[in-house]
Amino acid sequence: MKTVALALATLFTLSGCAAVKGADKPVTMRLSPAFAAGKPTASPTFSVAPVQARGVTGGLRYAYVDAAAPREIRQAATLFWEEPPPTVIARAIVAGLRTRYAQVAGPELALSADRRVVAVIDRFEEEVSGVDTRATVAFDVTQVSGGKAIWAGRYCVTRPIGAAAGSIRAEAFEAAIEAAVAALVQDIATGSVTAADC
Repeated sequence: MKTVALALATLFTLSGCAAVKGADKPVTMRLSPAFAAGKPTASPTFSVAPVQARGVTGGLRYAYVDAAAPREIRQAATLFWEEPPPTVIARAIVAGLRTRYAQVAGPELALSADRRVVAVIDRFEEEVSGVDTRATVAFDVTQVSGGKAIWAGRYCVTRPIGAAAGSIRAEAFEAAIEAAVAALVQDIATGSVTAADC
């Protein structure tokens, strides 16, 4: 009887400790990709469509993939993005294009333009392996003119994540976004096509 009473007392004590400690606090991470100013040309004009995303990639919860189960996309319980990845990528594409072109309209303005840029996010996740951890950003882009697809490319960039802190994770994702968008803008300017795979 004393053993049962002691076990119950221990259980209530542990429960009480857990209740006092509480759950982990949510962390919301902000992404602000930036691009160096250039000398924009007046034409062609561009319109960026609302960016789409595959599955959970478009949500606010932080996604990660463990190398031990590469086909399982997991979502962190306490890590969140301030804005959904499609919003961030659309904003980054607009900012990147504005370094080269004077007239670029974002998704919030349904303006007609010489070219329309349509992007779909394929991956926006942390990859965890026994050796390293990295941010992976991948998206497909189609350029449309006169109602026809005139060009398509794929952009995929990874950047190392050096620590578990939310700010460090956000910096890695920002760097990946900036590199991917810079490659996209370069391809648009030169007429090249990148078909990155990662």
